[in-house]
Amino acid sequence: MLKGYIEGYYGRLFSQEERAKVINHMAKLNMDFYIYGPKEDPYHRVRWEENYPPEKEKILKSLVDQCKKNKISPVFSLSPGLKISKSTKVIKNYLLAKFRQARQMGFEDFAIFFDDIEHKRDKNLAKSHLRIIELVQSFDVSKDSKITICPTVYCTSFAKGDIKNNEYLKSLSEGIDPSISIMWTGKEVVSQSISKKDLKELKDLFSNPIIIWDNYYANDYCPSRFYIGPHSSRKNIDSVVQGIGINPTGLPVTDMICLSRFVADKSTKEILKEFKIPREFIKILPYFTNPFKNLPSLNDKNIDAILNTKETLCIEWKSELQLEWAPFLWKFYLDLILLKKIKNEDNQFNLEEWLKRRYSDPLKKIILRN
Repeated sequence: MLKGYIEGYYGRLFSQEERAKVINHMAKLNMDFYIYGPKEDPYHRVRWEENYPPEKEKILKSLVDQCKKNKISPVFSLSPGLKISKSTKVIKNYLLAKFRQARQMGFEDFAIFFDDIEHKRDKNLAKSHLRIIELVQSFDVSKDSKITICPTVYCTSFAKGDIKNNEYLKSLSEGIDPSISIMWTGKEVVSQSISKKDLKELKDLFSNPIIIWDNYYANDYCPSRFYIGPHSSRKNIDSVVQGIGINPTGLPVTDMICLSRFVADKSTKEILKEFKIPREFIKILPYFTNPFKNLPSLNDKNIDAILNTKETLCIEWKSELQLEWAPFLWKFYLDLILLKKIKNEDNQFNLEEWLKRRYSDPLKKIILRN
């Protein structure tokens, strides 16, 4: 089973140096592919019709060189689904120019993302996507290339019922080349588990290879949290999927930890040692393990025990990783302090003033209402 990294999240865009750091770590873990498709790159999605300017082209050439040096396959992705009203001739010209540029930069494999677009998910949308896929396949620059797509309906919950009866997926399955790989996130956008059983209905509809787009470590939907626990509940699917790509945080050192967890080459203790994380972090690790973990109830005693780690983790600890985690850690401790004051019904504490300085207005109103 292929293992890879998907730079496909919202909210962050790697620098050239950060991307190289992650790729070097992937090489140590014997990983296979790197898909370039960050939502924050305007030339990937919002302005996909425009070619990359020279300075951006140079950065992507560096990505390709870094991957190939480390025997990792770089994959160029494009997200042309936001605008689908142009004529076939116009779309073809835009696509051809972009894929020629990608080929000149050294990319040999390509992905087309149709995720997160606001269109009716019916057979007409599927036909428009098939038209784009067929155009890409017709280009000389894509001959002998591996092509992967992410459909608009990319998880079971988006199908709104049985996958086999979903109009969009059914139409897509009837027209797509079976050699093209399809990306899927599981039962949900962020799936707690992925099993053979979960994928059976999809496999019954498509004969195509399946690549799991795994949002297990993603945090663009919960920007005050990050997760670095063991990669769990995805065992025994290697016989039914072509590969798994991890779409994590866009924080380079944090993502290196996530990839180590994914490959499962080290224990928690070994990872903390490798990344020079203070042992005090063990006390708060349960709150940063995964988005599905049931957390223990908190009382004054264990709140105080956790708060006692704040000085070490927020002030004494100095490292690149600490800089990545500092906003999350401070937010975590401030929330604990707030919880303690509310639980103790502190008469000197003004909740409205506290919330005004730290929380958005909608959340502040909800908390005060309760």
